[in-house]
Amino acid sequence: MNPKKLIFFLLICMSTLAFSQNRRRGDTLSITLKPSYDDFSAIQKALDNKGGKYLKIILDGKFVVGKTLVTRRNNTMLFFTKKSQLKSVSNINGILLIVHNNCIVKNGKFIGNNQSTDTFYNGFGVQLSDTENCKILNSEFSGISGLPIFLSYSRKGCKNNIVENNRIFKPAINLSQGGDEAGIMLGYSGDGYFHENNTISNNVIDGGDVLEIGAGIIGHGRNNTFSGNEISNCLSYGIVAYESAYTDVSLSGTIVKGNTIRNIGQVGEKTTVKGMGIYLMKSMDSKVSENKLYNTLRNSDKSETLGAGAIAISGAINAIVENNLIDGSGMYGFVNDYSFNFKFRNNTIKNTVKSGAYFINVSNGDIESNYFENIGAVVLRGYFENTGLDYIKKQWKISTYLNLETGQNLKIINNTFDSEKEILYFKGTSGKEQKIENKIKNNIFADNTIVRRSNTPLKDEDIAFRTESGNNIIKNNIIKKN
Repeated sequence: MNPKKLIFFLLICMSTLAFSQNRRRGDTLSITLKPSYDDFSAIQKALDNKGGKYLKIILDGKFVVGKTLVTRRNNTMLFFTKKSQLKSVSNINGILLIVHNNCIVKNGKFIGNNQSTDTFYNGFGVQLSDTENCKILNSEFSGISGLPIFLSYSRKGCKNNIVENNRIFKPAINLSQGGDEAGIMLGYSGDGYFHENNTISNNVIDGGDVLEIGAGIIGHGRNNTFSGNEISNCLSYGIVAYESAYTDVSLSGTIVKGNTIRNIGQVGEKTTVKGMGIYLMKSMDSKVSENKLYNTLRNSDKSETLGAGAIAISGAINAIVENNLIDGSGMYGFVNDYSFNFKFRNNTIKNTVKSGAYFINVSNGDIESNYFENIGAVVLRGYFENTGLDYIKKQWKISTYLNLETGQNLKIINNTFDSEKEILYFKGTSGKEQKIENKIKNNIFADNTIVRRSNTPLKDEDIAFRTESGNNIIKNNIIKKN
């Protein structure tokens, strides 16, 4: 046989070999693939298959692709055998795009080419677009050029998806300082959609001081959960829930629970206005609980343009922040600005450079049963203005909370303050300071324990309500000396 014809014949045999292990069991068509001379075509041909109610594709070996694989039907499953992997040689094309419902990726190993993509939407590892009931499970992502895991929208958003037990490390995406490059992202821009009831849980994300964000949602969403994740070495945020639109309904019900977050903020000579471990911006009716945060607000620029807390909530009405541990912050432990009707309780805050908690222009909140230790400034700080001020109206468009006095109905009870510093300094604003006067009132500081480890006396001014109109109560507090 002519040598050229022989080579062509062998290539044809190799290309069909990948489909030599097709099996149908009940409603499931199972296809096992092995590497071939054209891995992309072989895998995409398997994805194109319409047979069976369920399509199960098993990758067995080390595969290389240069274009984006795309699902063609609901109920597609992509499984990897042990030591199998799917590597991309492109930093522009994503690896796998899922646009159908009830799809599963399991035990995958996705490898990028270690070069950053050029735009936010390119070079992804696995992207879910407008999907429902999909799962990304037990998979690894390394060297990915874009977002390793991206839940996006084209019309309606992603609903009821699970991203669980994945590992993300050695990311390559590096577009701009202070951007939104994330390990796992729900978003992004636009309108007319909601990401709903998605669960991001038990993932390990090492940002390598390259990723800006560990995991988060930026955009419109309801009832999304981030739980049990281990996130480290990110430059802007550990977990973020951020809505830029001026509305109180487009992002709500976010749950951030049981995550461990370390080493957030800039490194080297660079500084940042960010560095928060957990940041909620206009995420209404949300809950932050049982998280552990260490070494946040690295290299803060100290501008405080954003709420510089290890946990910070901004305009997050009806938020509950409870049972969290904050150990080490280059700025504040907890910051709340404009998040009315809040509960901050049963938290432990230690080793902060500035105040343990800082409250700005809020009312109607419970600050209860928290423990503060080794705080670098006054433990509880508050600054309160009338929300009718022009600069506030330009930033804050929700009419329900405009033209209000703040610094009212704050209950500070049953807390423990282990500190030699001032304990409380809450201040309103006079008519000389602002065009609209705002005197604080109807607050209570009661039944708290203050621990002094030296002979530093507790003076009257160490617990202070300033620029007040009365009805602020200080009573039944205990001083202990250790």
